Amino acid sequence: MNAARPSMGPFRRSLRQTVIFVYRHSASLVVVSVCWFVSSLPIITSGLATLGAYSAIRSMRNSDRIEIREILQALQRHGFNAVLMGIVPVIVCVFTVLYFYRYTVTGSIPYVILSIVGVYLLSFLLLVLLTTFARLVEGCAFAEAVKDSYMWLVHNPLLSTMTVVASGTILLLGVVSVVGLIIIVPAVLFSFHMEVIQNSLTPIARDGDR
Repeated sequence: MNAARPSMGPFRRSLRQTVIFVYRHSASLVVVSVCWFVSSLPIITSGLATLGAYSAIRSMRNSDRIEIREILQALQRHGFNAVLMGIVPVIVCVFTVLYFYRYTVTGSIPYVILSIVGVYLLSFLLLVLLTTFARLVEGCAFAEAVKDSYMWLVHNPLLSTMTVVASGTILLLGVVSVVGLIIIVPAVLFSFHMEVIQNSLTPIARDGDR
């Protein structure tokens, strides 16, 4: 019970701040979501598009508007790494789907086990990926951003789990509305994740350096 309380504070605060942020910047977030969706269609550019979306959201948090210059600077500094990182979850997702398909065809237990492992691995990789992007747009070097992301997951298992559940709920609502999945849900998910990281990552990163 005591271990849950430190996690609930940042989680609730992040939810509240996300609602306020989305309310104030709903029109701009629609633009971010649509641009992200279109830019991610080639799949291989999904990492690049996500980095750009995080940079746009950060600029709105800091200056109440989308700063194109900041987005371009982030893409220029970390674009190559973003592309490479974005490919990894795609590969894991493809293999997970293939394993599940083989299970439906053969009924083999090892395939369903591999599918479950793939889902957990994909969730872990996506959290590391998104947290890394959140740190990159804050000005961190790539190696430092990856380290901070890994440490956040290790030190915040409950908070990261709640983040996944909340993000899954938002995504499910978007799937139900269909249109919302494209025009607003991606930006809401990224905004919520940035709030969680802002509220919880920095103290953990400092503790890890001691």
